[in-house]
This record gives sequence, C-alpha cells and structure tokens, in this order.
Amino acid sequence: MMTTHRVPGVPRRRERGVALAISLVLLVAMTILGVATLSGTRLNEKRTANAQQKSIAFEVAESAIASVWDKAYLSKSVTSDPNNSGNDPVPVPAPDADTGISSEFDQGNADRGVDIDGTLTVQYCGETAPVGSDLNADESATQFVYMLIDVNSVVQIANSSTRADHVQRGAATSARTNRTGNCPAP
Repeated sequence: MMTTHRVPGVPRRRERGVALAISLVLLVAMTILGVATLSGTRLNEKRTANAQQKSIAFEVAESAIASVWDKAYLSKSVTSDPNNSGNDPVPVPAPDADTGISSEFDQGNADRGVDIDGTLTVQYCGETAPVGSDLNADESATQFVYMLIDVNSVVQIANSSTRADHVQRGAATSARTNRTGNCPAP
C-alpha cells in the first residue's frame, strides 16, 4: 500500500493545483529556452553565410589581381593608350584580361548559387628611384626608375551587401619618362 505525505490542514485538491501550476511554469520556461536556442541557431547560420560570402569575395578579388600580375601586361596596359600617356592618367579597365571575374567565378547554376560581379582596373601611379640605385648627375645617360602601377579589383556578390575592394601596387623597371601619377595612397 502506498502512503503519501500530506500537510495537515491542506485539502488534497489544492496540492494537485500547485503541481499543475509548477508544471505549467516549467513548460513555459522550457518553451522560452527552446525558442531562444532556435533564434541563436538562425543568427549563427547568418554569421556563417556572411563569413562564407566575404571569403568568396576576397578570393575572387585576389585571383583577379593575380591573373594580370605580369610585368609585360601591366606595362602595356598603362602605356598603350595614347589618351593615357600624359600626366595623371585615369585607371584603365582591364576587360581583355583573362580574369572571367563576372562569369567564371560564379558558383552553382543559373537557379542557385553565388552570382559574382566585378571590375578590374590598372592605373599608372608615377615613378620612383630604384632602391639602392646610384645618384648619377649625368642626365645624358638613360635613367631607369621604378614605374609604380596599381591593380584594383572590386568584387560584389549579387543580392547581398558583400563587397571586396583590393588594391595591389607593383613596380616595374622602365626608362624615366617624368610622368606624374594620380593614385591614392594604398
């Protein structure tokens, strides 16, 4: 036979009501905890997706720069256009570069995936003396300098605010032209 302990003077019906109230409070607390956990999971999923998109944009921008990072290509890009051969030239778009920045880096198919758009420009930034060069006052001899060149890759991922803007500055040895450049400091 089972015995229960009862508080004297408290009817049995009240004891059952207290157990029901405690059960309901515990159920509400567990529901709130479950909803908070699901909200945290959704937030973590958004963070992960944002980190993945930033990583994709970073890699595409760097790959686009690497695809044109060749002394011959860069020198030709900043000197071949007669309109850009003067002082303070504007950036030259690099559509002929083998970057495929707007199509080859897309991930997935037409219905799903990541749609990547971007531009790549090359800009003449001026001249600087090579490190360790001698200071020769003889101006009749050909003087060699470093031609400074900026390669700028801007990548956007469609349907998001993800954007990567990367600039890499390089130097190529060339004959002095005394042209001035128009590049912002990197």
